[in-house]
Amino acid sequence: MQNVNNTKTLFRFVAVIVILFAISTLSTADVSAIEYGGFGGKPAYPVTNNPRTQSIFVHTLEAGVTQKEGVMVVNNSAEPKTILIYGVDSTPSTGGAFACAQASENSSDVGAWITLEKTEVTLDPGTNEIIPFVIDVPQNAGVGEHNGCIVMQQKKAVQTGSGANLSFRTGLRVVVTIPGELTRKLEIAGLTVTSQKGGYLLHPLVTNIGNVSIDAKALVETRYFFGLTYATNGGQYPILRGDTSDWNFELKKPFWGGLYRSNVIVKYDEHAEATVGIQSGKTLTKLKGPSVWFFSFPTIGGLIIEFVILLLALFGGFLLVVSQKRKQWIIEHWVGYEVQPGDSINSLATKFDVSWKLLAKVNKLKPPYACAPGEKIKVPPKT
Repeated sequence: MQNVNNTKTLFRFVAVIVILFAISTLSTADVSAIEYGGFGGKPAYPVTNNPRTQSIFVHTLEAGVTQKEGVMVVNNSAEPKTILIYGVDSTPSTGGAFACAQASENSSDVGAWITLEKTEVTLDPGTNEIIPFVIDVPQNAGVGEHNGCIVMQQKKAVQTGSGANLSFRTGLRVVVTIPGELTRKLEIAGLTVTSQKGGYLLHPLVTNIGNVSIDAKALVETRYFFGLTYATNGGQYPILRGDTSDWNFELKKPFWGGLYRSNVIVKYDEHAEATVGIQSGKTLTKLKGPSVWFFSFPTIGGLIIEFVILLLALFGGFLLVVSQKRKQWIIEHWVGYEVQPGDSINSLATKFDVSWKLLAKVNKLKPPYACAPGEKIKVPPKT
């Protein structure tokens, strides 16, 4: 009977695991969709050799070309939603990051090149729909990278009066590169280190002086004055063409305090074969900015420990000085003595009023510290 109960318990456990796995699989089916407020979207036709196309649209198109595309609009919420879909230009946000312009702003770049088959869709909970669209690149499009967005914005009916109330919105970046003389070039624009509560704020600036955006690894390395690394802050960031990106990294206050220096280090793929989401496979270019030196006062705990260490060092130094002076006095004042029959280390120590250990140490005697008659040793002068 016990075996039957154990078998049923095991079966139930396995069943629960299978159900949880199935639920997790279903719940993560649209995890790559960029969403906010329970709805969002993602590229309907990502390219297998470019992982970035899972979340943004990336195309290299000649001027005058029309490209067919599609955006999958997703409703992951528990209620029906009516969603507006429209194209806009990109706009720099605080810190030089990528952002989407507002619907009320006139589009003159990629936002104006996008034509959607539908501009509004109503989705039931847990459903999605692919909205086809085209990108019409004008004949006069300039060489280099152009950025825009496809925005999905929830439409809500107003309770009183007429019209509509627009609420949450989310956007997908659309990158269109016009072939030609493409320049991939970054430069470090500066670094500031400012004190704040609990530490320091590292504020690096990097400028893209090329005509395409670059995915760069921007780091701030902080080192002790003698060269060892204390901390490294930063990560991988897109830097848009013609923009200066800046970031705020928090540096924890050094426990021991002291003199430190911080440097901006930028690594990126400068080769023309690289594009958004694809590396050339060649050696990365590395830029290093000038050092910013700063002094950090130690924490209370560090200060106490440093004070104790200083006292111990001073006391150790004092003992060393005393030892050296004693040694020098012995060298200058102790005299030679010929061991007589019946002398021992203890009797000589008593005779010359000195420790037998010091007598053995000065004369480099080893256990059992025997002194042979006629042996020459050093002893203190007899007063």
